[in-house]
Amino acid sequence: MTHVGSIFDTYSLILASVLTLSLFAIGRFYQLKFDRKTYYGWFLLPAALFVVAAVLCALGYDGIIAACAGAAILLVLTIILYKIMMGIEK
Repeated sequence: MTHVGSIFDTYSLILASVLTLSLFAIGRFYQLKFDRKTYYGWFLLPAALFVVAAVLCALGYDGIIAACAGAAILLVLTIILYKIMMGIEK
């Protein structure tokens, strides 16, 4: 039964990585279209952390630290991107 949980964890982390890459693409598009710095390159860091966590889960190790670090970084980056796109100043 633990193999099923490991498979679901791996699948979920890969899906989170793909969604993070879509935020990367949104930020890149917005920067190119409206010429405002969005820091879109930083979205690759949480995507990579999610992939590392997925590989660790697939190998039977606990990848929770990498996944939590990726989620925390993604949260901060998403808030920054939202504020830039909505024109909210500091």
